[in-house]
Amino acid sequence: MSMFKFVTGCNDLKQWIKESHLSSSSIDMETYNIVNDIKSLIENNGDKALINLTEKFDQMVLSPNELRVSEAAIQAAYQAVDEPYIESLKKAAKNIEDYHLNQRPKNWEKSSTDQTYGVQFSPLDSVGLYVPGGRAAYPSSVLMTAIPAKIANCSRIVMVSPPTGGQIPASVLVAADLSGVNEIYQIGGAQAVFALAYGTDSISPVDKIVGPGNKFVTAAKQMVYGVVDIDKPAGPSEVCVYVDELQYAPYAASEMLAQLEHDPDAAAICIATSIEIADAVNLAAEQQVQSLNRRAIIDESKHNAVIAFIDGHDEALAAINYCASEHLVLVSNAANQLRHEVKHAGSIFCGPYTPVALGDYYAGPNHVLPTARSARFASPLGVMDYMKYSSYLSYSDVALKKASMDLKNLTSAEGFDAHFNSVQVRINE
Repeated sequence: MSMFKFVTGCNDLKQWIKESHLSSSSIDMETYNIVNDIKSLIENNGDKALINLTEKFDQMVLSPNELRVSEAAIQAAYQAVDEPYIESLKKAAKNIEDYHLNQRPKNWEKSSTDQTYGVQFSPLDSVGLYVPGGRAAYPSSVLMTAIPAKIANCSRIVMVSPPTGGQIPASVLVAADLSGVNEIYQIGGAQAVFALAYGTDSISPVDKIVGPGNKFVTAAKQMVYGVVDIDKPAGPSEVCVYVDELQYAPYAASEMLAQLEHDPDAAAICIATSIEIADAVNLAAEQQVQSLNRRAIIDESKHNAVIAFIDGHDEALAAINYCASEHLVLVSNAANQLRHEVKHAGSIFCGPYTPVALGDYYAGPNHVLPTARSARFASPLGVMDYMKYSSYLSYSDVALKKASMDLKNLTSAEGFDAHFNSVQVRINE
């Protein structure tokens, strides 16, 4: 039995995507109802609801003063992880910082004798970082969400994460401390999102919530948008792999498996330029999966995977852009040339020796990425997600008088005479 499903051509691949969860990040009614009930509990009962829900979902009994992780617990976390890990974490943090420093925006201004206009950027006052737990620990998600916020100069950076196995993993606490997180709360799920948005006695509300999570977390983020800002709805992990040489089939297979090990809803697409390559990718995946620790999860998620045989540059490129994948891996010696023709992808990994793992953990680009084809209109998390800008304008009396007749014509066309009155009282004084 084949490891993965096979399709032929761009149109068949499009049909497979339409029939899968890759084509939508909408909330199903069952999830909505569950999350809406949690929302009501947090709004009405605050800390009490947080404590009850943490006991229910995480089997952890907390008092209100235990919701926030203590400084002593953070320092103790350093003793629970080994020094080589800490050093690797610091190197990754430096790479991520160096990359995101290039995203810091600059104020600009244009002026003449009688008028000035421009833009001034400012950081958000407070941001909430959701760091998933449950199936695995994600210190990498701490670095990816906290470091850009620190570069943006947010004054309050708050992290929430479920107490997996009775506590937030030590590796996650160390990553938070190294990244400049100000407050850490051992709560997770939709309830943590609502606590960040509405506040409780123990947790002050934030202005924006970012970070990946399961469907309940994603639904909660969508429900609080407008009360606070959010980064984007985050669907299951996904990858699109393009491979055009037989010798690289094992690399392509490894990238599919790397995404599929996330959870049962993760998805993988491989675009192979020949039947021989497609068969080789499938065979390599069958061989590699035998020794992987998370094979049980891959056995579930492999049903969300497909290998597409697509011959011809133009059709393959059309398929890549239609996928608009979270991760795009160009396992090709011509990757850098092909990259220039890609319009829709979250993060692009170029060449046979650039695995997604580099971006997920270490190299610098952010791994919080648009999913469910939203790379058609969305971008990776970055410094500007933690900032906003104000436009500004200054006119002299001479410049206002010069513009007054145009303003009269424009305001009259819309019937807003009070608007023109605000001009007239100034030019007639």
